[in-house]
Amino acid sequence: MKKQSSAFSRIWGYLRPYKVYVIGAFIMALLGAGFNLVVPWLVKGAIDDALIGRDNRLLLFIALGAVILFFFKGLASYLQNLWVSFSGFRATTRLRSELYQHLYFLPASFFRDNPAGEVVSRLTNDVAILQNLFSNTFVNLFMDFFIFSGSIILLFLIHWKLALFSVAVLPLVGFSVEYLGKKVKGVSHLLQKRVASLASLVERAMAGMKIFQSYMTGNYEIEKFEAENEASFDLAMEQVRAKALLTPLVELVSACGVTAVLLYGGREVIQGYLTTGELIAFLGYLLTASTPLSRFSSSFQVLQQSLASAERLFDFLDLPLWGKEMEGQKEITSLQEGIKFKNVSFSYQEEKVLENFNLEIKKGEKVGIVGRSGAGKSTLINLLLRFYDPDEGSIEIDGVDIRELTFSSLRSLMGVVLQDTLILGGTIRENILYGNLDATSEEVHLASVRAHAHEFIVHLEKGYDTEVGEGGARFSGGQKQRIAIARALLKDPPILIFDEATSNLDPESEKYILDTIANIEEDKIVIVVAHSLSMVKDLDRIIVIEDGRVRGDGTHEELLQSNLYYRRLFGVETFDKAL
Repeated sequence: MKKQSSAFSRIWGYLRPYKVYVIGAFIMALLGAGFNLVVPWLVKGAIDDALIGRDNRLLLFIALGAVILFFFKGLASYLQNLWVSFSGFRATTRLRSELYQHLYFLPASFFRDNPAGEVVSRLTNDVAILQNLFSNTFVNLFMDFFIFSGSIILLFLIHWKLALFSVAVLPLVGFSVEYLGKKVKGVSHLLQKRVASLASLVERAMAGMKIFQSYMTGNYEIEKFEAENEASFDLAMEQVRAKALLTPLVELVSACGVTAVLLYGGREVIQGYLTTGELIAFLGYLLTASTPLSRFSSSFQVLQQSLASAERLFDFLDLPLWGKEMEGQKEITSLQEGIKFKNVSFSYQEEKVLENFNLEIKKGEKVGIVGRSGAGKSTLINLLLRFYDPDEGSIEIDGVDIRELTFSSLRSLMGVVLQDTLILGGTIRENILYGNLDATSEEVHLASVRAHAHEFIVHLEKGYDTEVGEGGARFSGGQKQRIAIARALLKDPPILIFDEATSNLDPESEKYILDTIANIEEDKIVIVVAHSLSMVKDLDRIIVIEDGRVRGDGTHEELLQSNLYYRRLFGVETFDKAL
């Protein structure tokens, strides 16, 4: 209950900036409800005073009043829908923006541990469900409550004994709504998780289709999807059964009440204790009360489903931030000295990856980092970029602990080229410009020439304005990597990082990248993480890592002469054989 109260409070926080429209919508709903309550009373007057009293003038007056009434009722309904929709859409637009912004400041562990499909589902499906709550459910519940309450009061004013007889069944209706509403909410929670899981499987299929087709494991993946799909179907049907049962149950109870009123009220008319018009008005108010009562069930279901979505969304927004700037952090705009890893230790899921790691890289050095898979090479890069923080020790740039720097200034110092090249949707030009959105066309071309990308781009029909396709599907691995390098060079950072940038490339593409690295300005730090000997042998220094520690540090020739581990790493037994 406390969690629901908190959810309501936070939901109102998104509607508060548009409270004028929200209040206006509630006023229109109140007027609309009032107009609804007048109708049975008009019918009573028409029957008792105009028809039985044979008063044509009064009948005409009542008919004209009904037309005017329905005109204003329609106007109130129009304004209510307009204003509540505006405030609802503005609130969900703001919420969606906050969710998307929050996504950018979550720790790397979140993206490691949560399937992309589930995150997408939370940011789309749950927001869409909440949109219905913002735009309809709140106002409809208010309007229905007012109509129901007003109808009950008028029932007692007409004939209190008959009213008592009629409302005796209401506790049973309330119990049904409460019990089945809780069931709907619980099932909705589970169903939304299943839908998110299905989205994750589709995303997985899109990303890994070549692997599934190559290994002929499509049937296995299809079976997994079908099992999840069937589980979703079972939950959906359970939700439907609960929803489908509630409305007819309420209607059945209401029908029993109407039947009882006809029998008892008819006897009162015959005995002269009630007029015909009053009985018709009583039945009208009873039906007017039963209509929102039956809608309470569906509105309550939507409310429970929306609260389930709201709780999931707010749980997401409550996740601790990582990449957000903190007060008191320092700015750094240039590199003067270099990078230092000082007694750095780091564990991943309780497994030690780095232990008392020490390394200094000076400005102007080109350094290779080598080691077997799992030795901790890429972990160094992740720590340097502050995707994670070390458990112990510190990483310094120009003598300042990077934890004291703003994320924006820290990452502005670095350009990164990864093994899994990220090519964004759009044109080649847009992909390269991502390194510096303010760059000129001349600067884009220059960066492309340095990355050896210009020579293949100019042979394309649309050149730099060629659409890259989903994930750069139109280009080879080497071409995509050269586009990524052009992007990094356009940024012109003082630190350039190549993290396994050539591990999946052909010799020609690797040669282009080696040439690019060799021609990078001498005042920059270049860090090359590699498995390939050819990628590191011409660099100023090579760092050998094993079990999270430095096992060697020197030039290629020095390590071949003095470091057996380095020679074995590349399958070279002697210095002469390497040359």
